[in-house]
Amino acid sequence: MRFSRMKVTLAAAGLAASGVVAGMVVAAVPASAGPAAPHVSAATKVVLVNQCTGRGQIRPKSFDPGCMPSNSFITHMSWTSWGSVAFGSATFKINNCTPNCAQGKFVSYPILTVLWRARPWPKHTGREYFTRLTVIFTGAHHPHGPAAQTLPINP
Repeated sequence: MRFSRMKVTLAAAGLAASGVVAGMVVAAVPASAGPAAPHVSAATKVVLVNQCTGRGQIRPKSFDPGCMPSNSFITHMSWTSWGSVAFGSATFKINNCTPNCAQGKFVSYPILTVLWRARPWPKHTGREYFTRLTVIFTGAHHPHGPAAQTLPINP
């Protein structure tokens, strides 16, 4: 399923306007902090840090928020913009743990992704990394969680 830049932007704007995602307060992004132009110098690009390896990536194709063989991960990431905020779409795969997590099957859900709250990346002078990942389930969402949730990202 493909999402236009407008759909992703509208979803993110609605999320920011609501102020609360999964019980967490979301800081509204000022209009002046919109996505940067695609021709940003390498020294100022914001990265998504893989919490497991500590490596930074620009426009990654997958992300594991659990840092091990976990029960959920994000794949097929596609980005419509990448700047001080990044918008895209992806597939969230969650182990249904039936009859148990070792024998469970992964169920896929389409999501929109928003990377935000860029901060200086420790030990990487002049670079920044995203500290928050918000996922928005666009269709049916998994039964054990909200339709949108924000995950912290640590380097």
